[in-house]
Amino acid sequence: MLKKLLALIGSTAAATGSAQAPGSAGEALPRQVAGSIFATPTYIVLDIPAPVAAEVIALRTRYDENMARLPAEITIVGSSGVGTVASHQDPEALFRAIQHVGQRHLPFISAFVSMERFPGVQVFWLKPRDRAPFDGFQRSLVAEGLAFNPDPFKFTPHCTVSATVQLSPRQETELLASNVPMMEFTLSRLSVYQLSEGRASLLKSFTFAA
Repeated sequence: MLKKLLALIGSTAAATGSAQAPGSAGEALPRQVAGSIFATPTYIVLDIPAPVAAEVIALRTRYDENMARLPAEITIVGSSGVGTVASHQDPEALFRAIQHVGQRHLPFISAFVSMERFPGVQVFWLKPRDRAPFDGFQRSLVAEGLAFNPDPFKFTPHCTVSATVQLSPRQETELLASNVPMMEFTLSRLSVYQLSEGRASLLKSFTFAA
């Protein structure tokens, strides 16, 4: 969710549901109305599982409490490469495409290898090893013919740790030298989050098994 996160100060993340059956979709929030569901920024992300997610949140809590209120995830749609889901996108077409692509690409194993900073901005992030699975996932979603808003940035798979606060030079050095979560994790859950009124709400989730 990269640059849009700067607008999320004071936001809270909606609780995610229980694990779904392999390849199944979570229920959509009943308050949403088809046709206007993507009028506010909507993201497609890979949820980082426990216990690595807890390590990510612990790092966020230490350096950026605003980020600590958001889900630990790696954004596939909405942060870089392609923008958020276009407002005119048909919801059912999107969810069908997510299931189709997810069944081909998930699950896969990853791990974080370093803490990085985007040049010229106060955005610090965890770099996953082997970006190829993430690149392939985004390309496959685009190939489904879905409608996304434009984004000027080249796709960079990442998990943001700090982005909404001004760190001191000492904190920057300390964060960049931090031990990153070293445990391998399996990415099997794909979620659609919508940002509305400063809140990240889980719209729908899909869990896949080998």
